[in-house]
Amino acid sequence: MRKTVATLALIAVLAAGVVGAASSATAAPTKKKSCSTCHKTAAAVKVTVTRVASLDTSDTATYKIKVTGGKGIAAWAVLQGTTNVAHKTSKTGTVTLTKGQTYKVWAVKKGSGSKSKTIAVQ
Repeated sequence: MRKTVATLALIAVLAAGVVGAASSATAAPTKKKSCSTCHKTAAAVKVTVTRVASLDTSDTATYKIKVTGGKGIAAWAVLQGTTNVAHKTSKTGTVTLTKGQTYKVWAVKKGSGSKSKTIAVQ
């Protein structure tokens, strides 16, 4: 019985550590300020935003996002004012946005910095 309790306790501690590590390496969905608030703007970090016209509808446009340059974990986020519209911890991703709106696309390389690009969706 003691061995089982000790094993379960160890599993719980390890699981908490894995969850904690994962949450510290994700694009922050609750942040309402630019990524440069926490990650300095860096020339080495690049963000490429490419429209995927074949996926457009009458109301939306789809974009492919790519984060390059710098070192560290890559993430991106799309903000409309202070609203975090989409985010992902990855070098690449896609996002579908409402036409007629302006968004700021942020790229972050944890440890290297951030870069942004403003897009007006037509």
